[in-house]
Amino acid sequence: MRHREYFLDLLELDIEKYPVIAVVGGGGKTSLIYRLNQELLSIGKKVIISTTTHMFYEPDRPFAMDGDPKEVQEKLEEYGYVIAAGLDANQEKITSLSQERLESLKPLCDVMLIEADGSKQKPLKVPEEWEPVIPPFADLVISVVGLDCLGKPICETTHRMERTSDFLKKSMEAPVTEEDIVKIAGSIHGLFKNVEGRVYRVYLNKADVLESTEAAEKIVGELEEEGTVAAYGSLKNV
Repeated sequence: MRHREYFLDLLELDIEKYPVIAVVGGGGKTSLIYRLNQELLSIGKKVIISTTTHMFYEPDRPFAMDGDPKEVQEKLEEYGYVIAAGLDANQEKITSLSQERLESLKPLCDVMLIEADGSKQKPLKVPEEWEPVIPPFADLVISVVGLDCLGKPICETTHRMERTSDFLKKSMEAPVTEEDIVKIAGSIHGLFKNVEGRVYRVYLNKADVLESTEAAEKIVGELEEEGTVAAYGSLKNV
């Protein structure tokens, strides 16, 4: 059930129709963005990567400080992709651009990939009131969930653990179940928050840590019954 290598196909991404993709949810967002970037480059697409929150700074990757349009265009011509963002004082994380600057860069690329949420590398989260930060011009949203949260306590595996506990009406010591993931992924108070009117996908990461794919299949099946395209796999080697 949608367990293939090519992520553009796996997640049924129509990049011609929906070229601005925001990625939200748990750990694996950055890895998914770079995996999609690899695939897009392989088919000749020019890609801008950015964030509305923070991402780790990787100095070996082409970078355009503050999304300078001239520098963005030069790096796109040279490398096919560029990270367009600010940079924090410690040069450890890239930071968001203004909405106006980010949107102004759209005509320069074929696809824009935006990390629009934070999770402190935890596999699952329920967003706070101010999260996620999905830009209004995003066409499609992908929610990421790490399947390594299954069977483990909410307090150990979720970002915003108090909010997650309240949302699920469970104690923070209660283990995360398949039903919990389906509920969080499909709710307007969970990972579907601020998605209305956009195309929506769910990616279940770290399927490789499970003893079998039965749990992943169950979650995908229940989400698809609700009308949500979902898939599972692993970003381990990205």
